[in-house]
Amino acid sequence: MEMLTTSEAADYLRLGERKLYELVAEGAIPCTKVTGKWLFPRDELDRWMLSGLMRPAGMATSQPPLIMGGSQDALLEWCLRESGSGLATLVEGTESGVGRVLRGEAIAAAIHFHSDNEDSGEDPNVAAVRAMAGLHDAVLIGFVRREQGLLLQPGNPKNLSGLADVLTRGAT
Repeated sequence: MEMLTTSEAADYLRLGERKLYELVAEGAIPCTKVTGKWLFPRDELDRWMLSGLMRPAGMATSQPPLIMGGSQDALLEWCLRESGSGLATLVEGTESGVGRVLRGEAIAAAIHFHSDNEDSGEDPNVAAVRAMAGLHDAVLIGFVRREQGLLLQPGNPKNLSGLADVLTRGAT
């Protein structure tokens, strides 16, 4: 943690030292007193300045909230809870989650893009993100791979071979 002296903090904030002392006396600025000298943590000063930043309507904040938007995934939700990360989940689908990330309303999105062309060789999630013009410096983390299918009774008594069979034969 970088600590600034009074003169360094005044220069950093482009204030006079007298004004800085007024802010200290009002308890309006982050600081601490050590052996009779005021010290100012630079990262706290940055946050203090940003907290008063006026933004035009529609401009996203620079620090998105600690929300994971996107697709529902029970394993991911369990991992987030167990990690103690403090991330909340907002489950409303892949595209909505990505939209929230783009608007600065979420810090991350759980995505499950699918491809009609399984033989393309490229992961559908990578291909979809690559095609999104609004994403810059996106980082994809491969969390889990799974195959979806049907779990059938031993011996497959209804002789099901696909979802169409489930529908036509009235299987439950």
